[in-house]
Amino acid sequence: MSLWISLYLPAPKPNTDTPQPSTKESMAALVQTRRQAAQCLALGMLQYTPNVALYQDNAIVLDVGASLSLFRGPRAMLRHLHQTLQNMKIHACSGMAPTALGSWILAIQARHVWRHCLRLETLQRRLQTLPVQVLPAALPYAQWLDGLACHTLAQLRRLPRAGLQQRSNPQLLQELDAAYGDALQHFNWFQAPCTFAQRHDLDERLEHSHALLAYAGRLIEQLCGWLQAQQKAARMLEFHFHHEKGRHAQAPTSLFLHFSDPVWIPGDFYSVLKEQLDALHLPAGVIALELFVNEVSDRPALSASLFPEPAQWLRQEHRLLDLLRARLGPDAVLQAQPVADYRPEFANHWAPVTDAPAQSSCIPPLLPEQTRPFWLLPTAVALQTVNNRPVYLGSPLRLVQGPERLETGWWGDAGHERRDYFIAQHQHGNYYWVYRQRETPAPSWFLHGLFA
Repeated sequence: MSLWISLYLPAPKPNTDTPQPSTKESMAALVQTRRQAAQCLALGMLQYTPNVALYQDNAIVLDVGASLSLFRGPRAMLRHLHQTLQNMKIHACSGMAPTALGSWILAIQARHVWRHCLRLETLQRRLQTLPVQVLPAALPYAQWLDGLACHTLAQLRRLPRAGLQQRSNPQLLQELDAAYGDALQHFNWFQAPCTFAQRHDLDERLEHSHALLAYAGRLIEQLCGWLQAQQKAARMLEFHFHHEKGRHAQAPTSLFLHFSDPVWIPGDFYSVLKEQLDALHLPAGVIALELFVNEVSDRPALSASLFPEPAQWLRQEHRLLDLLRARLGPDAVLQAQPVADYRPEFANHWAPVTDAPAQSSCIPPLLPEQTRPFWLLPTAVALQTVNNRPVYLGSPLRLVQGPERLETGWWGDAGHERRDYFIAQHQHGNYYWVYRQRETPAPSWFLHGLFA
C-alpha cells in the first residue's frame, strides 16, 4: 500500500503588541528558522520510516507504506506521530494521502477534515475543487491562468497538455501528475548525522528543573529517530543545561543518564529523565539544552519465539532498577556480591547495581553442602552457656545438625578463626545457626543466623 504523510510547519502568527519588521533580513531569518525546525522534525520522524525528505523549506514528507504493519495501521501511526509532535513541542499540520504531493497539498488546507485520506479516488476527488495555487510550480503563472478562467485543479487538468507545456514550465504538469498519482515523484532522502549532538535554545529562561522535561522531549525524540536510523541503542546520555552568559556566567550543568540495558524507545528515556530532573538543583536559569550520546551499542535481536523469553523479564527488571536509581540515587540500590572468603560475615558485601557486574570476577570458594540460614546477623551475638549448652531467650538450644568446621582468616586483622557451626532448635520450634569458638579457655557460643 502506497501511503505518504506530510508535516507542514505554518508560519508563526505575528505578535500584534510589537511592530514587525518587513525587511528581507527578517524574512530570511524566518525561512531559516522554519528550515531548521523542519530538519529537527525530520530527524525525529526517522522513528517511523527511513524514507523522510525535506520539502519546500517548511515541510517534510514521509513514505510510510512499508511501516503500516509495524504500527498497526495508518490511524494508529498517525496517533503516534501526533504524540511525537507534542513531545517535541512543534506545531505542524499533518496530511495523509496515497501520493507525496497530494499529502502536502492536504496538509496546507485550513479544513482539518480534508487533510487525511487513504484511497487514490478520494484524493483525486478532493483535489478537483482546490485552487491551482496549491501547486508550487503554478504560482508564477497564477495571473495568466486566472485570465484563462482556470481557477481549480480540475480546470487545469482539462486544458490541452501540449499547449500548457509550451506556455509554462514543464514542472507544472509534472507536479499535477504527481499530485493525482499519474507520475512518480522522486526525493533526496534525509540522512541522519554520523554522531548525535543536538542543541535546543529556549525562548524563555527556566528556573526550575522539572520544567525542563517538556523541552528535553524534543531532543529525546530526535535521539530516538537517530537511533532508529542507525539501528543502535543507547546506554548513557549526557545533558548540558546552559546558563546565561556575561559577567555572571556559569559552567553548564551536566546530567548523566545511565541504563542497565540498551534502550531506544522514548518512554524508556522519559521515565528515568523525569526522576533525575526532579532531584536536580539548578544553580541558575537555563537558556539552552544540549544532548550528547556517550555510548551506543547494537540492539538485541528480536525474539521469534512464541512464548516470552527470560531475557524479556530481565529487561523489565533492569528498567525498574534504572527508575529506582534515578529516584533514590545510585548508592541506594544495592545487590549482594560474593567474596572469596569462607567466613560468613565476609563472604558477601553489598555493592551498587551498576558496579557489581564489573567486580564479579572474584570467584567465591566452594562451600560444603550444608544448610545455611536465610538471615545472617550483622554481628554474631554471644550466648549464655548452661551445662556446655547454648541458651537463647531463656531456654537451652538443642543441637540437631553439625558440626561444620571452619578454620580461616589467619592472614587478617581479626586473627585465626576456629569455629564449629551447628543448627540448633529452640523449644518453641525455631531454628538458629550457632557456632562454638574452639580452642578457648571457656566454651563460648554465638548466634550467627536465623532460619525462616
